[in-house]
Amino acid sequence: MSLSTKERIFEIAGPVFAEKGFQATTVRELCVKANVNVASINYYFGDKQNLYTELVRHAQQKCEAQHPLPTWTNETPAEQRLFELVRTLLLQLSVSETAPWEVQLLMREVLYPTEGVSQVAEEYFSSFFKILLESIEALSPAPLGYEQLAGYGVSVLSQCLIYRYGHQTIAQIAPTALGENGKPDVERLARQISEFSLAAIRGVRGKAAGHLNNGQKTAKSLQLAAK
Repeated sequence: MSLSTKERIFEIAGPVFAEKGFQATTVRELCVKANVNVASINYYFGDKQNLYTELVRHAQQKCEAQHPLPTWTNETPAEQRLFELVRTLLLQLSVSETAPWEVQLLMREVLYPTEGVSQVAEEYFSSFFKILLESIEALSPAPLGYEQLAGYGVSVLSQCLIYRYGHQTIAQIAPTALGENGKPDVERLARQISEFSLAAIRGVRGKAAGHLNNGQKTAKSLQLAAK
């Protein structure tokens, strides 16, 4: 079945935006590649900005649909939650075979936010980050102020991102750190990141109380689990 004009634009624009970014991509370029009239983008999407926003949203939804956030019972240990969260994010970031340009576009938007679209990319990580902070708080042997708690969360998130965006460099300097033949082993990396992070979180005993003052609030008091 042949694609409609709107579908053809969408299919062509995704990889181009992912490779070149929003500013460097022109409407004329997209229309030439899609073999459509130059007014087609405005007709079907309103303008280039709306087309780009739809593509980023599509990328977010596709990555999340393939590897949704895990669900647990109240009895699920916090250690298991941390591991499964890390594994899920690594899986979402590694769907290059089934969603190649989607991952590239989403990561471009995370690293180089486009005005008016950055919220879409933020939403991609927001649910993950809220649950991650709750898991870290449950694992900590001492109370954590929000700044310290968020710092631990960003550290975990950063470890996941480096294996997605720095894997080529890692493959050159320490290929076995990724897995066999320099290819990322998600299970092993998830275990490594969660175990390393867990050791750091559990090492805050005795010092965290000094960082927590009356002006700071915990994750629960900030309602991080709120939708």
